[in-house]
Amino acid sequence: MGLPVFRGLFPIVHTPFTEHGDVDFDSLRSLVRLVGGEADGMAFPGFASEFWRLTEAEILECAAAIVGAAPEGFPVVLNVTPQAVVPAVKRAVEFARMGAKSLMVLPAFQIPVPVAAVEEHLGAVLGATGLPCIVQDSAGLTGTQLPAGGLARLREEHVNFAALKVDQVPTGPAISALRAVPALSDLAFFVGYSGVQMLDAVRRGATGLMGGCGHLQEDRRMLDALLGGDAPAGYREFARLSPMLNFEMQTLDLSVSVHKRLLREAGVIATSVSRQPCRPMDDVHAGELALHMRALRG
Repeated sequence: MGLPVFRGLFPIVHTPFTEHGDVDFDSLRSLVRLVGGEADGMAFPGFASEFWRLTEAEILECAAAIVGAAPEGFPVVLNVTPQAVVPAVKRAVEFARMGAKSLMVLPAFQIPVPVAAVEEHLGAVLGATGLPCIVQDSAGLTGTQLPAGGLARLREEHVNFAALKVDQVPTGPAISALRAVPALSDLAFFVGYSGVQMLDAVRRGATGLMGGCGHLQEDRRMLDALLGGDAPAGYREFARLSPMLNFEMQTLDLSVSVHKRLLREAGVIATSVSRQPCRPMDDVHAGELALHMRALRG
């Protein structure tokens, strides 16, 4: 089976809401068109999509809208987030039926379970469709550790296990440790956390970024410079963007608020609303965001 090229900019698609908190599908399609013109792929739902604030039906409706609005042949990665094997397998099959080009799978994390059970969960999703899959190594967000030995077994059993998304800090050493395992050395490695440690991660073998959608052009410039082999240029672009990345990644809600605010100001989505309960951006944060954007685009 030929595997896709998991390289480049694959942002997580945010979920736009109306002022009343309903999913805004017109804004969602507008956002997908933007990503389709700026990035190499896109993923949904993720933590940046606020997936825990969506119903099961809304996730499926949003996924279908994204697949339908994406450019022909554009890599759409749909993320399997259910926390039990049976619904996770059903979700994977449904996403494949919709036309996803590949899947991502979020390990079970809401209730602590033995490592072997997490591995079984991942294996069930990997084996459900045969689509190329990204495993989300999300210890920094969920606390669920994925031992390298278990990942190696999954890689040996499932040829469609093609990439890892590393959502933990420090990112770089985690990538180095995983790439040192022979069974995992040829995987593609995506970086999450908005790319806060992208400079280090690329030097250790990462080839992709899964951040948000609010500053795609700046992300693209940084990533292209880092992957282009010109170390001084890569450092300059990373250093330019780093203050913004560190600002937005103080909390998950702040990151979502930043990207939604920028997308609303650009006229891509209609509001920057998140469903409650959440901790929205305050006026001081809004002022700091404006300073960062003036520095980046001035």
